[in-house]
Amino acid sequence: MRWLTLLALALMMACAPAPDAETTTTLPAATTSSTLASTTTAVVATTEPVAGCPQDAVFVDRGRVARVDQPTSDTNRIGLISWQVVEGCERFVIDLETNEGAPATTPPTVVVEFLESRQVLRLWIDVDSTVVTDQLVETSIVDRLYVVRALDGAMFVDFHLTGPAQARAVISSSPARLSLEMQAGLDPFLTPAVISDRIVVISPASAAETASTVAVTGYARAFEANVRVIATQSGQVVADAVATAADWQDTWGEFRTTVVLPPGEISMLVGEEGVGEGQIIGPTISLTVR
Repeated sequence: MRWLTLLALALMMACAPAPDAETTTTLPAATTSSTLASTTTAVVATTEPVAGCPQDAVFVDRGRVARVDQPTSDTNRIGLISWQVVEGCERFVIDLETNEGAPATTPPTVVVEFLESRQVLRLWIDVDSTVVTDQLVETSIVDRLYVVRALDGAMFVDFHLTGPAQARAVISSSPARLSLEMQAGLDPFLTPAVISDRIVVISPASAAETASTVAVTGYARAFEANVRVIATQSGQVVADAVATAADWQDTWGEFRTTVVLPPGEISMLVGEEGVGEGQIIGPTISLTVR
């Protein structure tokens, strides 16, 4: 009988499950580790600079580039403006801030467009103030930029280009940022703006042919926002006008005035009063009036 008892015990042990069977067949730790490794690799890849502008993106070389309407936003101020050039693609990033200087989470209404001359790419941004007023850039596409308060109180950023360009805009949230990507264009633009230390004349362009009524537009940091426009012909003053810029202390201020000129060759001085009596300091524009 003893040998029968031993045989029964041996058969029962052979049929019982192995103590480590559950641990061996279930592998949650291995599966989780594999997923995390894959995710980490993807995140690292997205932080590396992208070579060149995206080939599948839509770029515009004139007129409206982008418009984003935002009914509510915590953005009140333009923060730092930075840029990076990678293989012919120039990326400009504008940080957007709250009144307290913290990063904003929701971008404001933004309009991006080329001016008619296509020498200036303008960004209208619904903000009240700015940290940056102007910057010398000197990349292969952008010469410099200005932050300007418009006559209606709005604000815009003008990128003055060195050559024809194509652009697209990318707007992001949390934090709120506006990114511009630019690459070289094909069609040359018209005559560039006239620039001095404290006056920028957008129109008329120097050496332009115009009608007798001429709109003079631009922006300035002239003392007390006073901009003088004096046109002469053969040494005689034929027009003298005063324009008031929208700002001059906090940032650049837009100005606009109109003068009526006689036919012929005209020399137009746009500037501000200097230290000497009757002295006007600013750029001079040559025009041909039809």
